[in-house]
Amino acid sequence: MPKRSAYQVALDLLARRDHFRRELVEKLRKRDFPEDEIEPALDRCREIGLIDDERVGNRFVEVRAASRGWGPHRLAAELRQRGVAVELAEELAKLEPHLLDGALQAALRRLEVRAPEAWWKDSQRRARMISSLIARGFAADDAHAAVAALATERNNDAPDDQPRDSSSLS
Repeated sequence: MPKRSAYQVALDLLARRDHFRRELVEKLRKRDFPEDEIEPALDRCREIGLIDDERVGNRFVEVRAASRGWGPHRLAAELRQRGVAVELAEELAKLEPHLLDGALQAALRRLEVRAPEAWWKDSQRRARMISSLIARGFAADDAHAAVAALATERNNDAPDDQPRDSSSLS
């Protein structure tokens, strides 16, 4: 059986899912392909449109922001780690307002699941939520505003501690 080329292996990998260029380089190196075979194979894949770090990066940002609640700073760091050029990573991680809001909401849902009951009434718990959002890659101002808005919403939704006088409802 003839040995498969780096190009053929790259095509197989790309048939399963999109990859960043550096991911493919690393996978082909692990399969002991020489550098002088890897680069031409990946250049050929790029020429026919199968490798496009910008396209893959855009999808990566959309999915991670919406499903995992990652903020711009975390997204940029993850893109750089995957081999995306610094300038492109920073540009891709600039979330449109609707994506930023969606990412914040996803992050808050994840954090609120682990938060104690009535967390919004405790300033230390609110501060911990803000800190967690910052760690997920959000700007401090965005984190603070999102937690304040959710705390206000939860406070308005919470049943009053005092029983109501039924005569005041008429």
